[in-house]
Amino acid sequence: MADLNPQSLVTLWRIEQYGSFSATAKATGWSQPAISQQIKKLESQCGTMLVDRTPHGVELTATGAMLARHGEAIADRLERAERELKDYRERRFAHLTLVAPPSICSTIAARTVVKLGMYTDIELSLTQMEPPEAIALIAQGKADAAVVFRYSSIPGFLPIGDDLDFHSLGTDPLRLLVRRSSAIARAYESDGTPVPLSAARDEPWIAGCATCRANLVKLAARAGFTPDIRHATDDYWATQNLVEVGMGVSLVPALDTHINLGEDLVACPIMDDYASREIGVVTRAGDKRPALQPLIEELKRTALRYLIGGKPA
Repeated sequence: MADLNPQSLVTLWRIEQYGSFSATAKATGWSQPAISQQIKKLESQCGTMLVDRTPHGVELTATGAMLARHGEAIADRLERAERELKDYRERRFAHLTLVAPPSICSTIAARTVVKLGMYTDIELSLTQMEPPEAIALIAQGKADAAVVFRYSSIPGFLPIGDDLDFHSLGTDPLRLLVRRSSAIARAYESDGTPVPLSAARDEPWIAGCATCRANLVKLAARAGFTPDIRHATDDYWATQNLVEVGMGVSLVPALDTHINLGEDLVACPIMDDYASREIGVVTRAGDKRPALQPLIEELKRTALRYLIGGKPA
């Protein structure tokens, strides 16, 4: 097979977007015959049809849709290259995309976005995303920085390759979230002593994301039991509501309790040195763009008010 033309793959993706050759030609500035010629040549190279013509326009075949995903990725990288070139020419270097999971979005990341927007010319876009997907996005060059967490109990669960750098922000302890009326909460509030996780061995559990669930299972095994996981949600508000109405107990980061903690709930410290997660910023190794350092420094400064063991920028 001859080498596929990247422009033809992008054009295929545009056809999927706009639904017809004529609309694609109008949007891209190409002539309709030029669009048709690109697709005809691409189909010849692939030895199969990529586009079906219908009374309502055109639709991609299964093979066409698969190749269009590559065209989308190429178009995305070209757009980023054009944006970065514009920044360099204007000496701004200031368009950054930051991704982070929900609890970090609502606290450390959100405050960082506000602070940088007020006092610098950095334009920061924030997207909510769990760590495995966020790291993949950084490695693919589709985001500039990701605030992620990794659990002490499963250190190898979130591998960060040599092509990425990890900048630690500090430690976020985990809490056992229970109803205030429960025996566990009463015992904790009577003397303030951290509770063993085994105190909730007979309770139904509410788990979080896949990584959080793996951590719960590992910590429970350390405490000598297998958790009876009845529900799973990465929505902190849903978790609170489920615990509040007696549907179970949950393991939540202390960072989540900064957002809000219902009056009928108690977030108990846990008697286990592994009941914590490390939070840090992931960037691509060797990325020395001037805007990145202020972003990392502001994340470190903001993290000081929320995390344990963080260091001033």
